[in-house]
Amino acid sequence: MTRRRRHGLAAFAVLLVVAAAAVAGVTLSGSDATSAARGGGEFPTALGAHLAKLAVAAPALKTQENPASRSDWKFEQQAYPSADIALAKIDAARAAAKSAKGRPFPSGKGQKGTWVSVGPDTALYPFTEFRNSFLYVPNTYVASGRTTVLAIGSTCKPGNCRLWAGAAGGGIWTTKNALTGQPNWEFVSGSFGIQAVSSITIDPNDPSGNTVWVGTGEANASGDSAAGVGIYKTTNGGASWTGPLGANVFDARAVGSIEVVPGNPNIVYAASTRGVRGVSSVSGGGVSIIPGAPQWGLYKSTNGGASWTFVHNGAATPGVCTGDTNEALNLGACSPRGVRHIALDPSNPQIVYASSYARGIWRSPDAGATWVEIKPSLNAAQNTTRAAIAVNKLPNGKTRMYVYEGNVGTPFSRLFRSDDVSSGVPVFTDLTSNSLANPGVATFDLCTGQCWYDVFVHSPKGHPEVVYAGGAYRYGETFANKRGVIMSTDAGVSGYDMTFDGTDPLHPNGLHPDQHALVTNPDNPMQFFEANDGGIMRSSGELVDRSVWCDDPNRNLSAAANARCKQMLSKIPTKLESLNKGLPTLQFQSLSVSPFNSNLLQGGTQDNGTWQTQGNPTKWENTMIGDGGQSGFDSEIPAFRFHTFFQATPDVNFSNGDISDWNWIGDPLGTETQSFYVPIISDPVESGWMFVGTGHVWRTKTHGMGSMSLAELRQHCNEWTGDFPANVTCGDWEPLGPAGVAGYVSGVVNQYTTAVERAPTDSKTLWAGALNGRVVISTNADAEPATSVAFTRLDDDAGSGAPGRFVSSIFIDPNDANHAWVSYTGFDASTPATPGHVFEVRYNPATATSTWTNRSYDLGDLPINDIAVDTASGDAYAASDFGVYRLASGTTTWTAAAPGMPNVEVAGLTYVGKDRILYAATHGLGAWRLNLG
Repeated sequence: MTRRRRHGLAAFAVLLVVAAAAVAGVTLSGSDATSAARGGGEFPTALGAHLAKLAVAAPALKTQENPASRSDWKFEQQAYPSADIALAKIDAARAAAKSAKGRPFPSGKGQKGTWVSVGPDTALYPFTEFRNSFLYVPNTYVASGRTTVLAIGSTCKPGNCRLWAGAAGGGIWTTKNALTGQPNWEFVSGSFGIQAVSSITIDPNDPSGNTVWVGTGEANASGDSAAGVGIYKTTNGGASWTGPLGANVFDARAVGSIEVVPGNPNIVYAASTRGVRGVSSVSGGGVSIIPGAPQWGLYKSTNGGASWTFVHNGAATPGVCTGDTNEALNLGACSPRGVRHIALDPSNPQIVYASSYARGIWRSPDAGATWVEIKPSLNAAQNTTRAAIAVNKLPNGKTRMYVYEGNVGTPFSRLFRSDDVSSGVPVFTDLTSNSLANPGVATFDLCTGQCWYDVFVHSPKGHPEVVYAGGAYRYGETFANKRGVIMSTDAGVSGYDMTFDGTDPLHPNGLHPDQHALVTNPDNPMQFFEANDGGIMRSSGELVDRSVWCDDPNRNLSAAANARCKQMLSKIPTKLESLNKGLPTLQFQSLSVSPFNSNLLQGGTQDNGTWQTQGNPTKWENTMIGDGGQSGFDSEIPAFRFHTFFQATPDVNFSNGDISDWNWIGDPLGTETQSFYVPIISDPVESGWMFVGTGHVWRTKTHGMGSMSLAELRQHCNEWTGDFPANVTCGDWEPLGPAGVAGYVSGVVNQYTTAVERAPTDSKTLWAGALNGRVVISTNADAEPATSVAFTRLDDDAGSGAPGRFVSSIFIDPNDANHAWVSYTGFDASTPATPGHVFEVRYNPATATSTWTNRSYDLGDLPINDIAVDTASGDAYAASDFGVYRLASGTTTWTAAAPGMPNVEVAGLTYVGKDRILYAATHGLGAWRLNLG
């Protein structure tokens, strides 16, 4: 759930029990209120209803994500204590990173000293009755990670259909056989400076289709997107690349759209947005613009990308655009986020169309020299208002434009059409209605208040009457099939629901909930390839009438809703197929390893839940839907698992991760300030003990069950079937430390704990770290009552040199509870008096003091996400946004940890001491393994 706007669990649950069609005060006329309570959405149904009640009782639980909760958290990690991240800091980190390049992926268990991918090559959502057409991806489904963009060649025949795909954090993949069967995917962006992409353009001037342009960075105003480094170009189908091109104008921005002029391959347009670090700042509500980064907006090159000129950013005159904080705050004439979509007129490539966040749609009649607004923004006051555009040539020679536009609030998102946009003042017709009596209800509010993330519109070349629009699932609705993707064959007047296929009324094949891009077979406008948070799907290209499904009494439809349902399901795909086998692009947040089997892994992922493998690098299985945060096992019970969604949302499972046995234990944890992904662990020694960090460190000694038996826990707190009675609290967590002291680890109210670790050598020692750089130790973490647990602050000890920055991880020596390694994100440039990212710390319990040794050496100003130490060799390993680095014992030089892993963000490291294995959780290229011995 992390890249896009995500509600806090409780806030999301509130939406489940109100009318699903009631968005921003707009009621879907004629819908059935009874249908709204059906949906469990991306969370189990019983839990959703329970959290809704909690939110009413405790309004603090209604924390709602803004367009970038995870990015706010990531930004805070790297910016603190500064209010911003200057371009110089970002470039310094990149310069410090020595990327390891690899293509193709090595896979399997591997040999010592080489990173190998451990998948998932096949990420399987197994069949379960808990997922069905009323809830979430309803059938067996092979997934991959968030895919932001697709491009298809001009020829698409069996055995010769070239498809390109860009993953949010997993780079560029291509296949030549996308049309039939399961594609053979090839990873081709190992040389890129970053694997985050959101635009791919095939040069129309190269008949071979081998010349392709790729814009790095994810241009959506979203959570775990990443700012890019510029544009890459290949002329040989991805075998090699030139770039990054335009680094001086696109560095630390995101290139979301590229157009190459037919007839002149040297003229290229590229549109950029602010990029993820430009969403918000640590000050809370402020705006980061990355001081020193170039102006966001539309650029033009006339020499094949060698140089670029700024030509537009949502205003008539580019010279008025400043790229400053006021503009980012939506106070100036120009777009506060940049140009998101561009298109060339199909009859005259001198005519350029550009769509900007909050500044509507503009046209240039003279190749970017002058601009006129042809459609104002649907809501210019909301800086996330986004208008996706598509143009097509009509038989009369005029140019038709489709627009799908919306934002995070009012008015609801909708489809527009103009049949003559190339000159004059176009007239745009609003084709959307909120009434079931009107066929325009098909396109009502498709992107559910998050159009800055989930939106596209596409009209197949040569078929101007056909248009596709995409957004996100409409949970709770039963008069269609979630309306994730709508197709119209009458120029947008009415629509058919393409979200599920016609194979089964309860468990059809279906698209993942969040939609990002769609292309069609150039020879069949009814066949589409679609990109979403769960990867890539292909339709059969044939349609079937399943209107009879609307008579299912479980849909509980009124006469008006039933009639609309029958119209919308009268043409749906005969089959939808996953194309994700061989695409290991899941965005892992962390990995946990069973103490009983070093090949048994769990891991949480962005918007694809939690996954598990028994050591098979080919196949992992999903064990819980939604977002996936931290996970873990128990020291004595092999069948035990825990996981979180995001924030402090723990579930426990006593059935090896069986999806039916997840039980909620998070009731006491929702009221304190907390990290987007909270630090949470099972105790390495004591069965049943768990610790989690929010404002305090909290503890349970009963797996969260308290006095309940396992049968009672399942009866009352099961996420799918629990009765959640008012007199039962699910979870018996207690805050450690003196009663009434908020923010005990950080020492500051409204700051939060960022790292919690327990020593494996005793039952008493616990280390913790905080946002503001504090590091503390407790030597009686087992004490009763919980209020008697005491902490000693270490970072302020004389000569520590500890930087006052975000503590990203703590690794405790498994042989010495008083010896640990501590890592920090952020930049030395923000704390110049106390530089460093990796420290070795030794605590002396006799004097209650510690000694700190800065082990950063030549690491450079490179924020570190996690630290692990191979205790057998003494080598230290540090994870960064650019890979993993190694400090050999006794040396002062950091090097790439091992060959084999491409340049990719590594969110977490997991060390298995007994077998000397290091696992890496990458945020875009799956899980990796390094055998150390």
